[in-house]
Amino acid sequence: MKNLFHKQILLLAMMLISFNSFACDCECEGDCTFRSVSSAMEFVALVKVIEYSDFLDYEIDGYDKKMPFSMIVEIIKKYKGSESRKQIKIWGDNGVLCRPYIANFEIGNYYLIAPNRLNENSEIGKVNDYDLFSCWTDYLRVDNKNSLIIGEYSKHKNKISIQEFESEIRKIHFKRTNWFANNENQNFYKSDSISLFRILNLNTENEKLNETYIKLQYIGDKDMTQLNFKRNGKLEVEDLNVENWTNSKLVGKWKWEFDSNTQIINLFFKRKLHSSFKIVSRERDNTVWKFEHRKKQTESKIDLLILELVRIKK
Repeated sequence: MKNLFHKQILLLAMMLISFNSFACDCECEGDCTFRSVSSAMEFVALVKVIEYSDFLDYEIDGYDKKMPFSMIVEIIKKYKGSESRKQIKIWGDNGVLCRPYIANFEIGNYYLIAPNRLNENSEIGKVNDYDLFSCWTDYLRVDNKNSLIIGEYSKHKNKISIQEFESEIRKIHFKRTNWFANNENQNFYKSDSISLFRILNLNTENEKLNETYIKLQYIGDKDMTQLNFKRNGKLEVEDLNVENWTNSKLVGKWKWEFDSNTQIINLFFKRKLHSSFKIVSRERDNTVWKFEHRKKQTESKIDLLILELVRIKK
């Protein structure tokens, strides 16, 4: 009887939630625009809404129809990710989730999306379907007729052409990014070819606190060099010795320059050219981070971007 009462109260609260209000209270720190968010997501695509599928069995205040709970979209063009299906299902808000309502998406309209893939079956979605997040910008409306993307694309752009977006998403961005490399036997400083790795998603506090261990796990617990590309060309270079568990920074001022046309990155130390690399390929990978949470073994998938570089000899 008590459980039934609680369920009735929850259902009443859900029915009173306004369609025009946020279903959750959240704040996004840092750059939460589509350009920033999509750079860290595994899947980015231009899609067309085909139909609404699942529907809620209660009313949402401010919406005079039956609220759709999911939609089927057709993938018009894929920009990132391994998704091979022509159509996918995206789940929305049911009144108490941090998702946009599906009614915000009009059938027949086009959208640029950077959704999250669901990894388990539940009442709010099925495995390998997708959802979106209300606390940042992970979808934008597309005027397909005029080839325009409309909405918070970046902090300075609320409108961008599809052509400009396609050109930009293929570029490598180093400014304000962190990378790491296997430095076993001083490979980073001596080898003719190296790999740079960048973690694309750290979603929980546990993952953020264990970032160093996640990196070491990925490269097989080898010595590691980390590069923090600051704005204005400043660079922090830090070596981690695993055996002694010591961090060391080379004394002196580091700088970096990147030419997107030649795909060459130059690293300077004390105003002298230290090394130059040419990017020859880029790909994505992931690793599984396992940890114990509340005496229960838990795991999460960490996505990475990998750059293969060839050293340009002096």
